[in-house]
Amino acid sequence: MKMVIRFLVIVMLAGLLVLFCISFAGCKGIPEESQYSATIDQQEPFAALIDTIEKEMKAKKITGLSLAVSTSDGLVWAQGYGLANKKDATPFTETTISNVGSVSKLVTAAAIMRLVEKGLVELDKPVTTYIPEFNPVGVEDYINPITVRMLLNHESGLESDAFQDFYLGYETPEDFPYSYRRAVDAVNQSGVVRKPYEIFSYCNLGYSLLGLIVERSCGLSFQESVKELVFDPLGMQDSSFNITDIPSDRMAMGYLQGKAEPVPYIRDMPAGSLNTTAIDMGIFLQSILGSYTSGEGLLSQQTVKEIFAPSNSDVAYDLDFQVGLTWWIVDFKKLPGEFIVGHGGDLPPYHALVIMLPERDISVFAMVNSVEGTGSFSLTQIVTEAVRTFLRSEGQPPLAKALDQSPVTEIPSSLKSSLLGYYASPVGLSEIRESGKRLKIYAFNKWFDLYYHVDGTLTLGYKLFGLIPIQLPVFDEISISMENLGESAAINLRLQDILLSPSVKIEAQPIDPAWLSRIGRYESVQAEIMPQYTDFRIDMDKNSEFLCLYVKSNGEWSKFPLRTIDSDTAQVMGTGRGLGGFLQVTDKQTVSFQNFTLRKLQVQ
Repeated sequence: MKMVIRFLVIVMLAGLLVLFCISFAGCKGIPEESQYSATIDQQEPFAALIDTIEKEMKAKKITGLSLAVSTSDGLVWAQGYGLANKKDATPFTETTISNVGSVSKLVTAAAIMRLVEKGLVELDKPVTTYIPEFNPVGVEDYINPITVRMLLNHESGLESDAFQDFYLGYETPEDFPYSYRRAVDAVNQSGVVRKPYEIFSYCNLGYSLLGLIVERSCGLSFQESVKELVFDPLGMQDSSFNITDIPSDRMAMGYLQGKAEPVPYIRDMPAGSLNTTAIDMGIFLQSILGSYTSGEGLLSQQTVKEIFAPSNSDVAYDLDFQVGLTWWIVDFKKLPGEFIVGHGGDLPPYHALVIMLPERDISVFAMVNSVEGTGSFSLTQIVTEAVRTFLRSEGQPPLAKALDQSPVTEIPSSLKSSLLGYYASPVGLSEIRESGKRLKIYAFNKWFDLYYHVDGTLTLGYKLFGLIPIQLPVFDEISISMENLGESAAINLRLQDILLSPSVKIEAQPIDPAWLSRIGRYESVQAEIMPQYTDFRIDMDKNSEFLCLYVKSNGEWSKFPLRTIDSDTAQVMGTGRGLGGFLQVTDKQTVSFQNFTLRKLQVQ
């Protein structure tokens, strides 16, 4: 099951996956005594928070953790727990530097919005205004051009990911610290797969493009630009997108299943390679709150209210999911009824989570160097308990009680029969079938039991050898809701009740005979230092009538059902992140997919 959870973490990045940026003179040494660190006593209201931190770290195998709590008046508390490095027992403190994955996007977005305020960037201008060579395959099929705003809210229609050369290994690449400039060629090759504002589809490539817009608008490198626009004005002296700026004795080591793993170099640096401390992030979030409450922050009050406003309300396929400009607008069951914005970050084994309650004037940031569960979403219990603790200590009006999970009940027979069938999901071809009186679902390469709840949601369960129930933290974090998308039934994967992506019900379609002749194993023509996908196959699914593209990642295969359009073109079925992309025949033995060129292996 550990491999299942590891794969789940990587898929959810949702951050569902992740990235980096900035060079400056250097980081200061560790302060002798931080003015923000405090050993909070064991008296109420802090005892519950300390207890939650200790229990969550043990249950989810968190090696090291730091938190920061801010209001518009300043950073009010920051503290670390556990170890930054097990080898020499270095403690993880509020001044430990660690990677925050896609929380980096909040800083990149702040840089863009500062340029907007300066009149150097316009949100609704085409990307080609700033990057003339931006010309993704298929863009000519759509009337509306891709704009800067569409990159910020992940509604551009671009292929969600381009995994070839996503990871660049642990040795400094030749083009570092400018690896993000590769993204233009990568996105031009992977292309667009749908029209803008059809569905939210998390896109790291878009943030590399935003980084390039920052760079070209400032006339400095991306790293130097962010230093000038964000870090220096706020005094974030221990923050850098450039890992080579970070003293090795300040940097947390990551741990994946107990094994030490440092921060990898990645192509899409502005999307997720920020290395920072809890104190620096607390300062950044205080500034955002200051802007929101009084306009006394890095950005104007009008700008911050715009980035917190839903930008996808008219997108039918997004259902109840709301995103502003980079910031997600979330509805946590653990903090019901509150206006919450935030963002998670996952560059395994590093994870981070920001949540902010603007009307309550509080934000909480947490980062870890390991976790078992669903990555950044696994930190929800800690950050929500921190919110409750500090609001209670300030005497604010009480927060509503966290909603309990709805009780399990018998699923109506009519609903049960309507759920049976196949689904195109971000994790591959899924299936729901009946097993005795229960339903089972195939996802993440495993069969899970499905439990129906009074509120109409479904949750997962697993039995070892089909007999012994296994309780894992991940099962408390994942749920499935059921809505229709247009004329198609869908099951919708949620983490902490936040919609990640719909899985549309599908049926097998006639297959162009030319594609049946292409069944077999394929290899990527391009060599990679640290490949995300290590093997490819085109084959029929043995349990259904779907032709599938199989991709191997982290030792496990995933299969994505294909719709053949003609003898040379096939499309990954479904919509949303990782779905809707095209396979295009380039010659008799090669097929393009995303930014891969795949060559068929000859049978020996």
